[in-house]
Amino acid sequence: MMNQAKSRQPQAAENRFYLKRKTLSYSSIHHPLSAISYLLSNIPLALLLAVLLFILHFPPPANAVSSTNVSLESDLYRDMEFWAAEGLVGSQLYSIKPFARSEVGRQLVEALDKCYAQKTPSATCRNIQTRYRKLFNAEITEARSPENISNLFIKPVETFSVSYSYLKGPFSVYNNEGIQYGEGHSALIQFQSQARVGQVFSFFVQPAFIYNQHFGTDEDGSRTDVRLHKGYAKLTIFNVELQVGRDSLWWGPGYHGALLMSNNAHPFDMIKLSNPEPILLPWLFSYLGPVQFNLIFSQLNDERKGQELANPFLYGMRLGLKPHPYLELGASHLVVFGGPGRRNLSLSEINQILFGNTDRDYQKTESNQEFAADMALTLPNLKKYIFVADGIKLYGEIGAEDNGYPPTSRAWLAGLAIFKPFGLDKAALRGEYATTVLGPYNGPDSWYRHGAYPMRYEGRTFGHHMGTEAEDYFVEWSQGFDKLYYKLSFDQERSGFKTKLYTQSKNQYLGELGYRVNDNVNISLRYAYEAIKNLGNVQDERQTNHFLSLETAIYF
Repeated sequence: MMNQAKSRQPQAAENRFYLKRKTLSYSSIHHPLSAISYLLSNIPLALLLAVLLFILHFPPPANAVSSTNVSLESDLYRDMEFWAAEGLVGSQLYSIKPFARSEVGRQLVEALDKCYAQKTPSATCRNIQTRYRKLFNAEITEARSPENISNLFIKPVETFSVSYSYLKGPFSVYNNEGIQYGEGHSALIQFQSQARVGQVFSFFVQPAFIYNQHFGTDEDGSRTDVRLHKGYAKLTIFNVELQVGRDSLWWGPGYHGALLMSNNAHPFDMIKLSNPEPILLPWLFSYLGPVQFNLIFSQLNDERKGQELANPFLYGMRLGLKPHPYLELGASHLVVFGGPGRRNLSLSEINQILFGNTDRDYQKTESNQEFAADMALTLPNLKKYIFVADGIKLYGEIGAEDNGYPPTSRAWLAGLAIFKPFGLDKAALRGEYATTVLGPYNGPDSWYRHGAYPMRYEGRTFGHHMGTEAEDYFVEWSQGFDKLYYKLSFDQERSGFKTKLYTQSKNQYLGELGYRVNDNVNISLRYAYEAIKNLGNVQDERQTNHFLSLETAIYF
């Protein structure tokens, strides 16, 4: 009887976003063409207006509670794609990460209810019912029973990890939150702690101890570093969240990279305004489906070189929506501006910087801007119709820089993921392509480069790791079992198409083997081989590099 009762809940849990929409006649909608034309030519401004409309009009959920984020390196995000591919979660906005733990709890309630309704739970459901129900038990309980939310919660150690790495040659490491490895032996020790006070305040810290046998240009110099890798405080009221501190972001549907914002660079010290759980807007806007936003502001206090202006500001905006359980849409906007002699800005100048797209080189209102729009289509439960896959995800992202109506310098990203191919549980085949070189207007300084404001933090691009005038091909096969899992991937990165006589090509081959001792302990071994042709864009210059790592992670 319990399973029958729970089987009625998933539709309500998911359809609270997609039901109760009123039918509107086409003639009842006005078409102010001039306003639409203006907004289309000022896409970032239109995006901000949408965010402001969203903030002012959404209904506050009854169970909004402050909650820390799940770090981007967690395996949870990879597994959550399987949840959507099996149709267990229909309201997931996957392209705005990290997720708050409260949002993960809400999605787990939705997935668990559907899993309980299955006569024979799938491998994905068994993983949810055993591993994730235990790891997020507190969040699941609070999502089911908001009246039982505790006012004080402290977890001194949430996760603890120890990793050893060995590099032979300057191997290209990316999408690891800016952590740098030197030649030879390296070690990394991290742990995460979280706390909540009074349902509206939450706190998170992640210290890191880093040792490098060789670091920098001095091969004989070692480095030992103890630092706060990530740490922040949150204030959450009515599902509006103000976060202050250091954290990483990922905007867009990409698995291997993102055009504007990824975890390739060091975490930002920032102020972030967002809604941790998607909401449904009233009236006509309910047709947009679940909606979520991020607004960020940061100052990039890293080392800048040459004519690059020191300590510039970073403004960012992300809006995501899901008009159908299978379709997710999003848009992102980044601006780097300010610096020495450019601090005292009026409101009109700030408006010109953030929402104008005219070159103002060497002026007070000069900036570097990027905009991207993206979509992801997930088709679940296809094994009823085809034997090749149980779920398929198609996604794409198109970006543009600075000038023109619309901006002219283009970047592209497209990908395909096939889940459970040929009936293999916990298996996925992925392919992804990205480029910043296609387009007749893409110049040598298009995408990430800029004389005063490069899109870079602590030496790394905070968009796609391939960088300027480059393209990237990525393929990965992964499969999991009850205890073991493995990944095999290939990545080719080519750069220097327009400004160099010879194109540099990096080929990376990676294998990973993991073993789950139990639901709380995981051990993983990785090896990667890198072959570079035309190193530094010099003809026939070659180099081979190697990367080996062993990591143990404990979840409490």
